Amino acid sequence: MQFIVFLAPLITLYLIFQRGAPDSLIRGYVPLLLLLPDCYHAMTPGLPDPSFNQAAILPIFLAAIISQRQDWQPSVTDGLVLLFASCVAYSEYSNAGYAEAQNLMFAMLASVLAPYLCARWCLRTMHEDIACARVFVICCVLISAISIYQFRFGINLWHLIFGPFFPGQGNGWVTTFRHGFARIAGPFSHAILAGIMLAMAWRLARWLQWAGCWEQKIRHFRVPGSKTQWINGLLLLGIIMTIARGPWIGGLVGGILMWVSHAKDRQSRLKWVLAIFLIGGIIGQALLDSYLDIKPGTVMTQSQESAFYRKELMDKYEAIALEHASFGWGRNTWPKIGGMESIDNYYLLLALMHGVIALVLLLSIMAWMSFRLIRRGLLEPASPASLPFTFAGMIVMMFISLGTVYLGEQPMPAFFFILGWAEAYLQRKQLQVAPQKSISTSAPTTSFRHIMS
Repeated sequence: MQFIVFLAPLITLYLIFQRGAPDSLIRGYVPLLLLLPDCYHAMTPGLPDPSFNQAAILPIFLAAIISQRQDWQPSVTDGLVLLFASCVAYSEYSNAGYAEAQNLMFAMLASVLAPYLCARWCLRTMHEDIACARVFVICCVLISAISIYQFRFGINLWHLIFGPFFPGQGNGWVTTFRHGFARIAGPFSHAILAGIMLAMAWRLARWLQWAGCWEQKIRHFRVPGSKTQWINGLLLLGIIMTIARGPWIGGLVGGILMWVSHAKDRQSRLKWVLAIFLIGGIIGQALLDSYLDIKPGTVMTQSQESAFYRKELMDKYEAIALEHASFGWGRNTWPKIGGMESIDNYYLLLALMHGVIALVLLLSIMAWMSFRLIRRGLLEPASPASLPFTFAGMIVMMFISLGTVYLGEQPMPAFFFILGWAEAYLQRKQLQVAPQKSISTSAPTTSFRHIMS
């Protein structure tokens, strides 16, 4: 029954023959990535074990290599992503051998390189930007709506439906509770991962709203209010139901950065925002230190226990990570301290598993892309509907969120998909995106109305 995974590549292959690689990426891969759990795999003896989205991307990747990369001009970001994937794969191979490393090596291909390069090659026009954003957002709106059931009853419907097809898999993902409420996880298995994905969708939804790319009313259903109100409301409800502080804070910081695009004098506002980040960081660190200054005999709250645990992780595992600084200890072979097997900080976990080189490469990708996107946003006409600032806000959100959770399940391919999409945008000539200002003030054209409406 687990081989239902291979229905996913059949869907994307059919769309390739019917509509081409770009359309298959938008209407095939993106819904499969967002709506189907990544924790279930087709266990194929002697071969890598793909999940739904990993299997779905392979036909598109091959089609994109053949039909979409003719005018590809390699960039610094391309090289950094390739080096990151290669470094992680080599680390696992050198520490555990090929038999153990093959699944991670395949994951670096199917969850890092392929999503990045497919988005890089296939998303070439503003029409495709809007189509992809709409599909991404509407899928996450559906997830938020369905996940109300988990918030109310504590049962993850995705695991309930797909679990019987994959006996023995995904059992470690359970509904967690905070403040007496079930935290929704949807198809993303964990509440923080769900928070990351819904925060991504929120930024894209706001861009679509400011660009005037939603219809006034929901088609096929007569409901009060506008389509924008329903989309924003359900997404915000979903983000709240995750009760995930990392994505909340990351989303807030990304939103503050997005605020720069609303100003006529954006360079001046950017200086103010950077000052806010600096002062906020200093104040936040001081408050955290005070919060974690636990007096003897004091009973810690659940939130204090969580924060204190993460602080102890850094203190105790830093020396272990530096023992194998170059390429780490391997995904499953790093030394574990009793009672601290869960590393709730991806930067520390990455250094432990795959070394400081991989960590520096990931941080370099984030910093390099953020810098270029902000610079591009400042060069474009002033408008709240700024796609470069939208991408930069998503990267900042991810940077902060990864301090509280690992980069896995759907957030990994989604993150590198966004990076490839952003790089594709940055490679376009300035003249191609100059008309963006008019998008924010005009109604969406008929050609956009059929996309997942």
